[in-house]
Amino acid sequence: FSVAHMACYLSLHLNHKNIIFIGQDLAYAENGNSHPDDYQNSANYESQMYEHILTEAYGGKEKIKTHHVWLMFKRNLEQDVQKIQKYLDTKVYNCTEGGARIKGTIEKPFLWACENLLDKDLNKPFEKLEPLSLNKQNEFLLKAYYKVCKSIKHCRDFNDNFIKVYDKIKNSFMSLQNSQKNEIFIQEIIQDIDKTKTQIDELYNTQKDLIQILGPLLTQFELNLARIYVLNPKTKEDAFNKSILWIKEHLEFMELVYGHIKAQENALIKNILPLEEKLKERKLDKWMERVRK
Repeated sequence: FSVAHMACYLSLHLNHKNIIFIGQDLAYAENGNSHPDDYQNSANYESQMYEHILTEAYGGKEKIKTHHVWLMFKRNLEQDVQKIQKYLDTKVYNCTEGGARIKGTIEKPFLWACENLLDKDLNKPFEKLEPLSLNKQNEFLLKAYYKVCKSIKHCRDFNDNFIKVYDKIKNSFMSLQNSQKNEIFIQEIIQDIDKTKTQIDELYNTQKDLIQILGPLLTQFELNLARIYVLNPKTKEDAFNKSILWIKEHLEFMELVYGHIKAQENALIKNILPLEEKLKERKLDKWMERVRK
């Protein structure tokens, strides 16, 4: 999901009838560069990072080099364009004038789009926005402060409980090699793992701020887990090894979950400071104290 996708969705919600994409090369330049010359991380930042893949070029007359991440963006855009064409009276133009072909878009030079689609003075009778009153500003500042404080507490409470479960599972796992009751140990560990996954699933209903942080991690974890799930053990040893892989994958996942939540907590603590200074500046210390309690 990229800025281009978000801009496209915003345009649709605003009921625009013409959507113009520019700068969506999604491919390497002829000299092999992955980004413009003034890109902050260098023009060839991704030039050797991924395997090069050939795809149809803008205009459809040749092939051009890209990589799998850009191809993912391209396919997502193509799926969006297909739905737009099917359900909406909206035209989508690709005025990049180079790069990879985004199927379904109308390829036109950017100058043509400006001269033919942006040639009218638009009447935009938007309501004039008035500055918020001081009381309203203070109200919004305190609401923001409450939300951040609440999220910090969510992080701490979650990780305090989570690390205890992780330690229990890890200690049980380490005891496997010295035990004659491996099957019993494995079942107990897997039961604890299932309880932990239930705890994470409950975040969807109770603490959406945390699930937003863990969303991409959960998706990748499920993909990793699927590779183990499809293994078909033929012997008891195979079954044991599959269980070991299953537990190891979950332990690594739990370490990442803890790390992500801890990083979020630290980021919130650091970035709440300017808000606290602003609230103190406005003599709202008493209300800050009430929020923290």
